[in-house]
Amino acid sequence: MERPAQIPCPGACIFHLHSEAGEAWLLRHACPFPQSVGPDGISYFLVTIGNNEPRFLSAHEIHTYYFQRNIASFERRYGRRVQNVVANIPASINPRQYQSELSAAAAAAGVHIVHFIERSVLAASYYESFSPRGRRTVLVFELGGQILEISLLTDQYRGLNIKAAVSDLGCPLFNHIVSVLTSSFGNDFTCDADFLRHIRTECERAKDALCLGSGTAEVQIQRQGMEVWRTSIDREWLVELNLNHLRSAIMRCLTEAAVWKEDVNEVVLAGVSSTIPAVQRVLYEFFPRQPFRFAIDPANLINLSFQQCLTAVSNTLNTPVASLTAFNLGLYSL
Repeated sequence: MERPAQIPCPGACIFHLHSEAGEAWLLRHACPFPQSVGPDGISYFLVTIGNNEPRFLSAHEIHTYYFQRNIASFERRYGRRVQNVVANIPASINPRQYQSELSAAAAAAGVHIVHFIERSVLAASYYESFSPRGRRTVLVFELGGQILEISLLTDQYRGLNIKAAVSDLGCPLFNHIVSVLTSSFGNDFTCDADFLRHIRTECERAKDALCLGSGTAEVQIQRQGMEVWRTSIDREWLVELNLNHLRSAIMRCLTEAAVWKEDVNEVVLAGVSSTIPAVQRVLYEFFPRQPFRFAIDPANLINLSFQQCLTAVSNTLNTPVASLTAFNLGLYSL
């Protein structure tokens, strides 16, 4: 069972700004596999693993398989047995539940997760030495790959504390199309995984056309029993839609943290797409006077900070540890 192929895009593209995060949302919310509820009340999914015949497995069994595969790959690469793991995870998911799920999968695979750390904590902690001592309020803006996550952290003498984290927002063009279709036809399409994937494919086709220079692109949606639905989108409209998506996420994070934007002391950038000029202009709208931290390439920041964390944990435990970067992608979480 492999992840769906990514739609390629040359470089950091403002049109595909939310494409991979949109795919991640779809993986979390629209399971592509047939399901069956067993007598124990647990959902089982019909999946094909390796070269085996399709069979029904629980989410725990699927996660355990992925864990075993990743651990085996690590052991082949480094030539040593893995017993202890440090995991970095998103800040915006339910940390206790997700940590419990990952710990159970790790234990079933024969390893132990000795420490969890959130991605935003890794990003903010890397720049601690750049900031005045004492209380500091940090907004971590991560955009790149399958992640759009905006976190608000406070740094007091006891360390970094996450006050709010916003993610799982999907792709704004996909969200817009689903909303219009729901209003137009009066149907709830959110449970139709195949139809949602069709909508996403058509949205990505339109983005591809705009990315390659077209002034406008057509989105055409077809479904059995429903008349063909079409709409045309242009470059400026899509760019503004994508940037407004960021504005809404920043406002939501500040609101959930109950922090005024003027009270943010600094902004830390992470992820390759955080360096796009139009994205940075949105951030400057909110934080025109705050220092922006991007002395370290945002695309590599979290990985560099994670390596420091691994070394510190290994020295503290006096034993080697392996790294695990986990994303909450439903059945594709590892």
